Amino acid sequence: MGKKLTNDPYAELGVSSKKTGVHKATKNLSKGLYPGAFCQIVPMSRNLPDEVRECYAQVIHSDGVGTKSNVAYLAMKEGISEDFLYNLAQDAIVMNTDDMACVGIVDDIYISNHIARNSGRVNDEALAKIIQGYSNFFQKMQQLGINLYNAGGETADVGSYTTTMGIDVTASATILKDKIIDCSNIGPNEYIVGLASDGKSSYEDKENSGIRSNGLTLAINTLLRPHYRRYEETMDGTIDKEKLFCGKYWLEDKLVGTSLTIAEAILSPTRTYLPVLRDILQDDIQVSGIIHCSGGGLTKSINFGNCIAYVKDEACNLKVPTIFKEIQEIRNIDDYHMYQTFNMGIGMELVVKSLQDAEKVIRHANTYDIPAFIIGHTEKSKDDKNMVKIGSSIYTK
Repeated sequence: MGKKLTNDPYAELGVSSKKTGVHKATKNLSKGLYPGAFCQIVPMSRNLPDEVRECYAQVIHSDGVGTKSNVAYLAMKEGISEDFLYNLAQDAIVMNTDDMACVGIVDDIYISNHIARNSGRVNDEALAKIIQGYSNFFQKMQQLGINLYNAGGETADVGSYTTTMGIDVTASATILKDKIIDCSNIGPNEYIVGLASDGKSSYEDKENSGIRSNGLTLAINTLLRPHYRRYEETMDGTIDKEKLFCGKYWLEDKLVGTSLTIAEAILSPTRTYLPVLRDILQDDIQVSGIIHCSGGGLTKSINFGNCIAYVKDEACNLKVPTIFKEIQEIRNIDDYHMYQTFNMGIGMELVVKSLQDAEKVIRHANTYDIPAFIIGHTEKSKDDKNMVKIGSSIYTK
């Protein structure tokens, strides 16, 4: 059994990958119609006919870009490029849509956006590029047969509490109840298939570093040089400055082993898996659960299922994307905390019933030039609570 370490480098920067405080604060709130599902699922309006309420449910979901927007801000202020601003919309959308995909919603999603900015630092031209990014992503998804609808939004100039900019989205959709994927159905002796987060899918314009939109506070302050401390508006004033921007890279530097600069690597648009998951769910595949490897990285699955051990030993044998290797080496982070904070190259996990099902999932992913792998299996937990095992590291809920 691996040793549980206490020096969490993410926590040192004021961020929790486990979100323990959030879980504690919300533990007595309703978990919706399907408490074991990845997203909270709620009833349809009481104003609708009974036959509609009986057959359908809905999901309303909110998430955002987080501190990733600060890197786009740095690139803008340093005169490197403002084009990164376009991608922030994709990041905000995908952090919602790909969570919703985990319950079976892969189409007909309504998107409302919220942009908070410090107008003294983020001008109207920059704002226009962020807004244009929404249209760009809607169009790209439409070309792939995925319907996302613009439900409007709000732009707020709130310099009194936003030092740079915040990019957030609320997404909503309805789903037939008999199509819902409920992670409480995950059982023992099932296969875990991981979909790669790095490389270049057939619907992406360039190579993706694989980092997505989680763990960015740790990535930014590990990779980028002390030079960027001059932009105090991007720093948490409650954290010791010596822990911030303590890396070796300029934004323009190349990330060795990739075609990307450091700025491009950190700001790689969060890959959506909607086209892949749509095809999988339309096939004859028994999917017990889908888990988006967002907050909590490869340990995210610990929150789903009942008394399930997720044994992901094969994940250790996969090639880890370069950006994660650099973060680990520069800050001297142990494997335990890397897998708890980052996806380490696996952006989405599917738990399926059989080896045949796993092979079908892999083929569907490969159709879009996305590598996929059987990274482990499920077992009945010996101590009646969920756990994740990755190599020698053991994570318990």
